[in-house]
Amino acid sequence: MRMLAFGLAAFLICASAHAQQAAPPSVEAFGRLPAIADAAISPDGSKVALITTSETGSTAIAVFDLDQGRRVFAIGAPEEGQLRAVGWADDGHVRYVVSRAFAPGQVLPFYMRFRGAPRRVEYRRNGIVDLASQHSRLLTTSEDVWADQGARLIAPIEGDPGAGRLIGRAPGVEVVRQTVYRVRFDGGRAMLAAPRGVNADTIDFVIDEAGAVAARIDADEHSNHWSIYVYDGQTPRLLMEDVSNTGEPPAVAGLAGDGRLVLFDEDAAGEFYALYAVDRATGQREVLFQRQRTEVDGAILDPWTRRVVGASWTEQEERQEFFDPDLRRLQERIQSLFAGGSALISSWSRDKRRVLLYGERGLDGGAYYVYSAADDRVTRLSYLYPQVAQAQSGQRQAITYPARDGVRIPAYLTLPPGEARGLPLVVLVHGGPSSRDTMAFDYWAAFLASRGYAVLQPNFRGSGGYGAAWERAGHGQWGGLMQTDVEDGVAALARNGAIDPARVCIVGASYGGYAALAGAALTPNRYRCAASIAGISDLVEFLRQREAQTGSESMVADYWRMSIGDRQEDRERIRNVSPANLVDDVRIPILLMHGTDDTVVPIMQSQRMNDRLRSAGKDVRFVQLTGDDHWLSDAPTRIQMLRELETFLAANLGSADAAH
Repeated sequence: MRMLAFGLAAFLICASAHAQQAAPPSVEAFGRLPAIADAAISPDGSKVALITTSETGSTAIAVFDLDQGRRVFAIGAPEEGQLRAVGWADDGHVRYVVSRAFAPGQVLPFYMRFRGAPRRVEYRRNGIVDLASQHSRLLTTSEDVWADQGARLIAPIEGDPGAGRLIGRAPGVEVVRQTVYRVRFDGGRAMLAAPRGVNADTIDFVIDEAGAVAARIDADEHSNHWSIYVYDGQTPRLLMEDVSNTGEPPAVAGLAGDGRLVLFDEDAAGEFYALYAVDRATGQREVLFQRQRTEVDGAILDPWTRRVVGASWTEQEERQEFFDPDLRRLQERIQSLFAGGSALISSWSRDKRRVLLYGERGLDGGAYYVYSAADDRVTRLSYLYPQVAQAQSGQRQAITYPARDGVRIPAYLTLPPGEARGLPLVVLVHGGPSSRDTMAFDYWAAFLASRGYAVLQPNFRGSGGYGAAWERAGHGQWGGLMQTDVEDGVAALARNGAIDPARVCIVGASYGGYAALAGAALTPNRYRCAASIAGISDLVEFLRQREAQTGSESMVADYWRMSIGDRQEDRERIRNVSPANLVDDVRIPILLMHGTDDTVVPIMQSQRMNDRLRSAGKDVRFVQLTGDDHWLSDAPTRIQMLRELETFLAANLGSADAAH
């Protein structure tokens, strides 16, 4: 997909060819959870494990037999939790990750309950489904179940059937360091399997296919010094060390096929991330994979050996390149069969005769497919949004536009069917802020376009994926440069004639929710309305909460100080761009929505904004999304959010027909 450099004229003419459209899909069609939330193919290639979701929102782990062409197993979400991921520990065991939000007193150790504990704590654990007995169990390392929070299961392990390795919290009071356990899938006792040298600064390990520790990563949050050690048997040896702004070390992806350690690090110019291979004996380092002026953002691991076999990056769409020649040939063949769309390899059988892939064509919402080498055919398992796939309403395009200082801002524009002139506009701001939008299907943007709105998603300075300088440009620019980059997209679309500048609403979640509220307070004449979902309204209080929960010297606290500012030294500046302090300047209707179980941005942020707006006599509606989290993981509340947003926009912007 080429990127237009504004110039939209050719695209506007193309879009006008779809002037008549049947009634759009329902709110439920977009707001439902994906019919398949995750999928993985078995080692022998005979089955696919799936997280399936019904139209009512109930989730299950299901197993589909590819040879029989039917579902052979299904079990509901364990522990009444939210299923997050699924895979295979071996041919007889499906692995999964489940999460659930608790009150702190239910799961936090006593010594953590009063250190700025949040209202809710998200608790993630690993589980195993035994296909022979059709029973599931959660994996545990000790009687103190908090030790298993956020643990990571490594499996399969060569030469150790029926067991895996769990990287989780070390035993002991008030100890948060990581260690390694051997865990049996039949529920037997977990045994420590960590090598020598593990200490209070240990944050992660690299485990090879035989279950041995190949490397250990340490980070000191006080000094921001990090170290990477490699192991010869049980003996650690320092491979590399340095100091970073937050204490975060380079992300270690795993081992290359030749045994070298693979990690992400900045290129020679310190600008774009690349994959490097480091010799574990000599420390010699060389580039394994990089892209010109593009971030390499993913390493592709073989699901069975966990060796790094490829890399991924994002241009407008996600791309993959495989180092393994067999996988490279498979990728080329699959893409040639997947005409008119993009396809990404997700997993494969050990013999590579069957491949699971995810693909999108236009705004079909995406689907999972299986490629079979035996008959050289791609077969669809299921669309993620079946009703949306049938409608295919609207068009999505990559664009750039000029900011007021001349810098071109990359963005995505989703347009409804019909002539793209004088449309009402929704500016949809992403979270992070160091996240980004892509050409991939976005159910928010597709839903809004189906209702007649143009949708602009800008990757303003401060967004990730465009290099270090682009991201650094947003540091300390909440309410500043990051905000004006968004506003300049509205001006560019207005100059082009695509949108009606008098009918613009700014909408976003998380950081995007902050940007929506900041737009209402800082430039109220620019927008007709603003909607914030799980947004931040008081930056000083948000910084205080982060420090209280994670420690003032933690990587998390360091990141937020770098992004927003220091709550002591920069207090006045931060207060002056906190929407909760600027309610007197708000002159447009505001919609606030927030999940009651949000563990990232406390619901208090929306409650405070609502209270102050009401006290000031402003037009505000506050909707609590009961029982849902920061990511809107429940179908009923996701549908509720879209329905509230649809009503709010219709009341304040009207329909697209009003422009013609």
